[in-house]
Amino acid sequence: MNIQNKPKKRGDILDELVSSIKRIKNIPTLPKILSKISEEMGNDDYSIKDIGELMSLDISLSSRILRMVNSPFYGFPQRIYSINHAIVLLGANVLKSIVISTSVFTVMKEAMEGLWEHSLFCAFTAKYIADIHLNNSGEKGNKMSKKNGIADADMMFSAGLLHDIGKVITAIAFRDDFKKIMIIAEKDKRPLTDIEHDILNISHDQLGYMLTKEWNLPSSIYLPIKYHHNVNLASEFKTETAILNLSDFLTRAMGMGYSGNAYIEKINTDTVNILNIDLNFIKNIVEEVYPFKNELSIFD
Repeated sequence: MNIQNKPKKRGDILDELVSSIKRIKNIPTLPKILSKISEEMGNDDYSIKDIGELMSLDISLSSRILRMVNSPFYGFPQRIYSINHAIVLLGANVLKSIVISTSVFTVMKEAMEGLWEHSLFCAFTAKYIADIHLNNSGEKGNKMSKKNGIADADMMFSAGLLHDIGKVITAIAFRDDFKKIMIIAEKDKRPLTDIEHDILNISHDQLGYMLTKEWNLPSSIYLPIKYHHNVNLASEFKTETAILNLSDFLTRAMGMGYSGNAYIEKINTDTVNILNIDLNFIKNIVEEVYPFKNELSIFD
C-alpha cells in the first residue's frame, strides 16, 4: 500500500491515514488494564492497593514492573518484592509506561530487529538527562540550563520508549514499502525520514504522533514524538523535544539496538541551543548512560 496513490485532501489527510490504519489488523493497541489503571489514578483518592490488585491480574506485567524497579537503572538499595511497594517507588507515569511497553514489546521485536533495544535505551537516556541533569541545574557542560523549563523525567521515559512506534505502523500497515525503505536505508547516507517521505509521503515520527495521540497519551509525550527529528518546528514542549532528539541521537551514535539505518547526522544545533549544552556535557552523558546497555534485556 503506497500512500502516494491515495488522493490528497488538504486538512484531513492525517484523518484519512488514521482511518485506514485503524482498519488494518495487528496495529498495537493499549491493553484494557491501562484504561482501568488510568481511570483509577484519575481519582484524587486512588488506592495503591486497588491498583496493585489490578496489576496482579497480569502476571507478565507484574513481573516486568518488579524487574524494572529492581534494575540497577533505579538503584534502590534493597530488593523490592511487593508490587504495591514498586508502584509507590515508580510512580504513576512510569507505571503507565511499563504497561504500554508490555503491549508493544512483542510487536516491536517482530517489526525490526534491534528496535526494542534502541527504544528502551533511548527511554533510559531521556529519563536520565531530564532527571539527573536538567532538574538539577548548574554549570554549563555539567548541568543543563533551566531557562526553557523543567521536563518531567517519567514522561521523558515514555516518550523515549515510544518515539519510534511509527516504524511499527509502517512495518505492519505498509509492509512492502517498509521493505523498500529498509533496502534503500542500507545504501543511502541520508536520514531515514527522508527515505520514508520519498516512498510513503509521511515519516515514522508523524505516524508515531498519530498513534500516541489516538491512544490519548499526554501532549507532552505525543508532541515531542512528532518533532523529535524537527526540533525547530516544536512550538510547545521544546525542552522535552530537544531531550528526545538528543537521546535518540546518542542512542544511535552509541550503536544501541537498531533504528532502521546506520546513517548518523550531525548533532542538532537547535537541541544544543535549547538545552544550553556543550561537548563536555555530551561526553559526560555518554559516559554515564553507556552502562545502561546491560539493562536492555530487562523485559525479555
